[in-house]
Amino acid sequence: MKLGSLTLSFIQIALLSLGLNVAKADAEVTFPFEATYNTESVFEPIQDNVFKSTVKGKSTDAPYGLTNFLRMNYIERNDNTGVESIVKDATEFGIEGLPILTETFFGSVDDKLFASTTGTAIRNVEDFTASISGTTTIVGGEGNFQGATGILTLSENIIFNLNATTEPRTTGTVVLSGSFAVPQKVSEAGNTTTLVGIGIISASLLLRQRRRIISK
Repeated sequence: MKLGSLTLSFIQIALLSLGLNVAKADAEVTFPFEATYNTESVFEPIQDNVFKSTVKGKSTDAPYGLTNFLRMNYIERNDNTGVESIVKDATEFGIEGLPILTETFFGSVDDKLFASTTGTAIRNVEDFTASISGTTTIVGGEGNFQGATGILTLSENIIFNLNATTEPRTTGTVVLSGSFAVPQKVSEAGNTTTLVGIGIISASLLLRQRRRIISK
């Protein structure tokens, strides 16, 4: 009975090894990211001191072909401090019923990054400029960047052209730097082939030995 139990154990090991042969291990590939985009912004009033911004960016040095982005945010201006808060969700300003806004990086191919940006802006009323600092959080992607996650640091300078008669009346430059990671599937077949062989050979030897003992 002891021998039979050992035989069964090795058979179970062999079967388990066969199952492990198709197992996958998660890994990540990290993509460094640094680019400068020229921007155009349009602001749409939502209510007093709250606006929706739509920003289009174009770059000549963006990596991975991500030469464009489209960013939308809600902005609340504090007249007492001159600081503007930039968020993706208007409920942070007590406004219900508006969609959560997103950002997309894209180019001439199918690869895309999905993100959201939060931060603060400080306006200089004397020269009609503003400086923005914030964080762009990568939350997904398409093409080679499916499942992407990461953090980019944002620094932006914008200029308000009050003499413009058409939109956009605001232009600027944004610098993004950081990295994002994309999950990859790595086969463990090579690592488990040896286990499969050991399990099958061991079970076979024990079965033969048991047959000889029974035949005696």
